[in-house]
Amino acid sequence: MDPVFEIKARLPIEELVASYCQLKKKGRGFVALCPFHNDTRPSMTVSPDKGIAYCFACNSGGDIFSFYQKIENVDFRQALIDLAERTGVKLETTIPVERTDKDEKERARACLVAAAAFYQKQFTACTKATEYLAQRGIEQAIIDTFQIGYAPDSFSDTYQHLLKEGFSRNEILLAGLGVQKDLAEGKIYDRFRNRIMFPILDQRGDIVGFGGRTIGEDDAKYINSSEGPLYNKSTVLYGLSYARDAIRESKKVILVEGYFDVIACHRVGVQNVVAASGTALTQQHVKILKRYADTVILSLDQDRAGQDASQRAFCLCKAEGMNVTTITLPHKDPDETACAEPVVLQKLLQDGGVSYFDSVLQELQALDLSSAQGKHEGMQRVLPLLQAMTSSVEREHEMQRAAMALGTTPVAFQEDLERFENAVQVPSSPPVQDSSVHEEQKSSPFSCVEITLGLFLLYPAQRAYLKEMIEPEEEFASALFTALQNAPETEQITVDILDLPEELRERAAILQMFCEHHGFTDWSESVAQREIRHNVQQANRELVRKKQRAISRQLLQAGKEGKTAETEQLMMQYQQVLKLAKMTSIS
Repeated sequence: MDPVFEIKARLPIEELVASYCQLKKKGRGFVALCPFHNDTRPSMTVSPDKGIAYCFACNSGGDIFSFYQKIENVDFRQALIDLAERTGVKLETTIPVERTDKDEKERARACLVAAAAFYQKQFTACTKATEYLAQRGIEQAIIDTFQIGYAPDSFSDTYQHLLKEGFSRNEILLAGLGVQKDLAEGKIYDRFRNRIMFPILDQRGDIVGFGGRTIGEDDAKYINSSEGPLYNKSTVLYGLSYARDAIRESKKVILVEGYFDVIACHRVGVQNVVAASGTALTQQHVKILKRYADTVILSLDQDRAGQDASQRAFCLCKAEGMNVTTITLPHKDPDETACAEPVVLQKLLQDGGVSYFDSVLQELQALDLSSAQGKHEGMQRVLPLLQAMTSSVEREHEMQRAAMALGTTPVAFQEDLERFENAVQVPSSPPVQDSSVHEEQKSSPFSCVEITLGLFLLYPAQRAYLKEMIEPEEEFASALFTALQNAPETEQITVDILDLPEELRERAAILQMFCEHHGFTDWSESVAQREIRHNVQQANRELVRKKQRAISRQLLQAGKEGKTAETEQLMMQYQQVLKLAKMTSIS
């Protein structure tokens, strides 16, 4: 059996999508918040019957392969390999592929895997490293789970080892494991030296980089891999591959500050925990978390920097419509709390904290709210939080509570909020790829011609009107037109029974979903007849005008170049198009 068909047979589309999004039953299918754009209401439709998941707001999705390629940012070849492994399908033959950047990524990843094994071996041989983790209360089981290692205190040990393992200079640099300080000299130094090493994994559990904590006197306590083809700190969350199942089950994710904090939570039996890797939390991070969770629980450092990070996290999460709570720890961070009071940490994490906004209102009581200055400070603390709320109802409710806490009126508060919104933007990360969603929402993924053909899929009894339709020329529309003409007489047409090229079947299924999504299936046969005839006329008009525009452009070009014979031929074609327009009653 073709491995593509076998994988599709073993992995239902709803099962794959459910591993990234929270599905809600709707009719015969499901809906979900789209993971490909800033969705505030379920815009992704998942059809088990058709094996398609598609968002008609941002025009993204498809079958299991298209969906996986989009969400994991991989090509078809890698999607085939990954999904075959997931479903237990054996790929008997080598998948042909030209040498591309994908090969470089695979070599870089192999280099990282080799480095991780080297660091783990170095760790067991270094008394200083093992004693350091023992003093921090980290047991061997945790060390093995997180593959913690040690980078030797040397400028070249890692580099030389990787060379012996068969990796080139460029591959080591590409993996972010080497530093070339002087291009003229050409010498490469180890990026990580005398550091406890934390492999950083992506959502699938594949290594993409490292974080290193010094156990010496380096000025930089922590350093991370440089960004490259595998590691993008704005989209990678440390611990997510270990936490994903627990997050999906609880619908909650605990956000902490660093590697040792993630490990501290695991030490007390709490697994739904992640940390930003080498950067502040970004909008991309939050979009990833939203695929699995409804609520973010903040357990960041208790110092001023941690408070600022908590406010930023709240604003980013609320912009995505997530609930945000916070935990107040008895010590600086989860790591210190796990060492001093592990039972207390476990209970705090499992209880889930209190509303972050409630905690801020409580903090306001420490201000001198009888003074104008105190009220101003309180206002500046609360305004960014209110601005980040996407729900008008929630914002109104919380604004009234804040006004009461500050001893002012909701009207005055609203005026200050409006001034604040005009002057300040909510902290966020740079625009991401889905920034053009609003433009995409204005356009349909299908032309008038294609939608007309889609109506014939829904109402095969009306196929007699296909004869009134001008045969389209575009590949997909032309193939579907012919397939509908040749389809067997039946009360119901599915994409499976149509004689379509395999590469066009997915688009045909999405077209049928599009028509169903927009309520075209609710028509009576008489309404369907009227609408189909109207759409046939519209489609014909679109086809003719497209032909007219194309010939007009060619005529203009031929006239400029003085090609008399070509101009005469094009004029004849134009006259034929005009006759075609009259024959199909197009004015």
